[in-house]
Amino acid sequence: MKKSVKTALYLILILMAAVSAFQGARNALRYSQDFQYDAALLLRSGINPYLESLEPAGAAETGPAADFFRIFEEAGAPQKVEANQFPSLLMLLFPMTFLPFSAARVLWLLLNLCFTAAIILLLKQTFFKKADGDVFNILMLLMIAGTPWRNQIGVGQHSLFSFCFFLLSVWLSDKDHKVLSGLALSVSYFKYTLTAPLAVYFLYKRKYKEFVISLIPHALGTVAGAVMLKSPVTDMVILPLKVASALAGEGSIDIGALTGGAGWSLALTLIIMLGLIAAAFRFKEGEDNSIFALLILFSLIMTYHRIYDFFMLIPIAAGTWFGDKRVNHKLFLLMYGINVIYFFFLQRFLGEGESTVFVSALLYYGYLILYILSLVLREKREEGYAG
Repeated sequence: MKKSVKTALYLILILMAAVSAFQGARNALRYSQDFQYDAALLLRSGINPYLESLEPAGAAETGPAADFFRIFEEAGAPQKVEANQFPSLLMLLFPMTFLPFSAARVLWLLLNLCFTAAIILLLKQTFFKKADGDVFNILMLLMIAGTPWRNQIGVGQHSLFSFCFFLLSVWLSDKDHKVLSGLALSVSYFKYTLTAPLAVYFLYKRKYKEFVISLIPHALGTVAGAVMLKSPVTDMVILPLKVASALAGEGSIDIGALTGGAGWSLALTLIIMLGLIAAAFRFKEGEDNSIFALLILFSLIMTYHRIYDFFMLIPIAAGTWFGDKRVNHKLFLLMYGINVIYFFFLQRFLGEGESTVFVSALLYYGYLILYILSLVLREKREEGYAG
């Protein structure tokens, strides 16, 4: 690439990323409605946020979270409690609930910007170690310039937080800090719909100690939540899942959304999860990037996800352009590029109608199938060479 062309590309992407960051920050300071501040505050106050989600009794609007609901009422965007996180996860937000929501969302915005910076640094230290410098920089600028990242910031979502701690866990594990790695992995489960499938990576790496450690804080937090709410321990698992299941049909192109929240979609999700675990033991040592990308691809369709989570298309590049075993097929690379351009820049102009969902699903599932085929064909070739 000519120096003048590269310079122009950088300038355009930097400008686009700056505008995107500004707009995302402005939206976050006004909204951040997905922050789960209300649910965490209710839990800390001893009010059951799960019952308030499933059978509202008015304790949320008139209790300790009254200011939260008043702010959104006045902004013309009334909210309701949707506590779809387990108690051990909501407890991670307790420090934020000692601030009024107007201050807490400012802090959450700043933290999300820090998580973004950390993600970039950790990707370069882990799955993007072999990335060309210019390619890496362009991909990171694309991530920030795109609609998904901007929406992630604006609505106060937790995927940046969770993915940051997942990458931190991988980095710590590579440094042989097993306990710290396990604790970081535990924190990453806040957005478990994203990071629970990614945790299969630790099974592939045979990092069982980190995986087991990651579960302990949540076992303890579940018991603590039951004590705080004076409820059975089983309710601390069942009730959050009930709240989450009510949202099953409201995603984008995930299985639940495409099936209208059909009951059997959960069974299909479980089958896919078991398939990913089985695949983890088939991947060979040195295929870190390939399984990492595969896990991300499936995580975005197994359970509820909206456009804001598709910033994860950028990390998928780890298994496309600069994995340990690079995929060179031009069609494959073209499909990746089309998906990034569509989800990052085009989809927002098309609305959320059936035609948009159809195109989104066609592009994404087409890429997923192509990626799986590339892995299968590569394995067949290697078996042929070995024979």
